Amino acid sequence: MHKKTMWSLIITIAIIETFAMSTIEYSANNKNNYYIFGIFLYCIVAYILYKILVSGKLAITNALWNATTVILVTLVGIFYFKEELNKYECIGIFFAILAVIFMEMDTILKLFH
Repeated sequence: MHKKTMWSLIITIAIIETFAMSTIEYSANNKNNYYIFGIFLYCIVAYILYKILVSGKLAITNALWNATTVILVTLVGIFYFKEELNKYECIGIFFAILAVIFMEMDTILKLFH
């Protein structure tokens, strides 16, 4: 699978998972049944993940997906649900960003050569 295609699919599942998590969180806070939509979104995530793994690497795909989702879900938590992060949580998010950078370092370095 081409690197750009893999990244677009990883970004897609991260965004869909962010909506799924937000829907489930909203449902839990308001005690309604909207969580069912979140479960449906997770089914879409699983299907796209399967498509990526047909030709992609499990470890790198999972790590990039998780780090990207952590960053997106954190942003939704901060800006939509008005959650606050303590200094250790901020450091954790910083490390998630670093993880993505280091996993993609070969691609980043090729941009400068």
